[in-house]
Amino acid sequence: MEVDKKKAVYYLGLAAMKGSVFARSNLGIIEHRSGNMDRALKHFMIAVRLGYSKSLEDIKEFYTNGQATKEDYMTALQSYQEYLSEIKSAQRDKAAAADERNRYY
Repeated sequence: MEVDKKKAVYYLGLAAMKGSVFARSNLGIIEHRSGNMDRALKHFMIAVRLGYSKSLEDIKEFYTNGQATKEDYMTALQSYQEYLSEIKSAQRDKAAAADERNRYY
């Protein structure tokens, strides 16, 4: 089966615009593989603001490899902390304490 990469990127873009953090992260990966570091970083930053911790790890790796600045990484950390603050609740904390699989941070 032949893969239509342009069509795949188009549909990932649509999903990302609808709020899919997985699509947003995948767009970042595609841009990274294409050598478009600025665009990759932008996609990962958006995914981090939406609470996707994997993209935070990707930005950390960029920083470690000299592909992102300390300021970029600090901004990503702050965005992720803001996300965690927004979703924090006593019920979630109780569920996370009872079962490690329910951990949301």
